[in-house]
Amino acid sequence: MAICALCGTQNASFVCHNCSRMVCQECFDANRWWCRSCTSQFSQPTVSTPQRIPIGLFFLAFVLILLGILLMSLGPILSGNTGGSVGTVILIGPIPIILGSGPSASLIVILALLVTVAALIFGVIVQRRR
Repeated sequence: MAICALCGTQNASFVCHNCSRMVCQECFDANRWWCRSCTSQFSQPTVSTPQRIPIGLFFLAFVLILLGILLMSLGPILSGNTGGSVGTVILIGPIPIILGSGPSASLIVILALLVTVAALIFGVIVQRRR
């Protein structure tokens, strides 16, 4: 059994993750997994914190996207051009809401569904690579 590298009196049962010294329970900081010497040397371990997007910016982007979808859907109807076809896809998580009107609506809905499925498959592939 090894003796503590700091106090030299007790049996060492831990290894410091910073300097790799074997230390006893009295000379060990279990919160950081560092020895007492390393803890006193460094006030805080260097850990990078991820940047957070402000919640207001997230909601602004969400509202702008929703407004854009609404304007694109209502544009042909408000302009009086009812002879064309209109289609839109709203994704709420993995669940698509697909809307369409006009003579080619069924084709637009099928195309939108295929694009949605392709986007979901692409998202799953990208997520697995991380």
